[in-house]
Amino acid sequence: MATNNYLNVANKKMKLYQDSIINETEKFNLNDCVGVKINTVDTTNANAKLLPCLIIEKIEKDGKITFKLACQYGKLENMCSVEHLIDLKMACSKALKKIIIDELKDITFIEACKLYVRASITGKTCDCKDKCATKQCSCKKMKVSCSTKCHSKRGGCTNMDE
Repeated sequence: MATNNYLNVANKKMKLYQDSIINETEKFNLNDCVGVKINTVDTTNANAKLLPCLIIEKIEKDGKITFKLACQYGKLENMCSVEHLIDLKMACSKALKKIIIDELKDITFIEACKLYVRASITGKTCDCKDKCATKQCSCKKMKVSCSTKCHSKRGGCTNMDE
């Protein structure tokens, strides 16, 4: 009898969890802005903790709904379930909303996180000893701003976004 009671409670909890997942899934639609948590391995304590993305596809398979996402650096190859998404509808950047999805290449989630944290499209960092004012700076040569990952211990870089 104790086993049956335990199983009944467990089944009720599972049903409640599944219902909450369905309710959460219904909150998200195409072109909604969401955030996906960036693993602490790929960040420092001063970096962003969420990768802002747009929902580009909602796929239902075997009763489970997954989402195909795109960020400013590309379409994510990995699919995300609703448990991994954080609603950013009210905090979505205009630049992210204006991206043209068809022009984006496929990219892994880890690559997208690294690019976002480094804040450069190329994913490269420089280690210039000067002020990054000339084209000898690899970031300046590629027409991207230096990031905190380039030379975080030295200030005075002229190629950083304000």
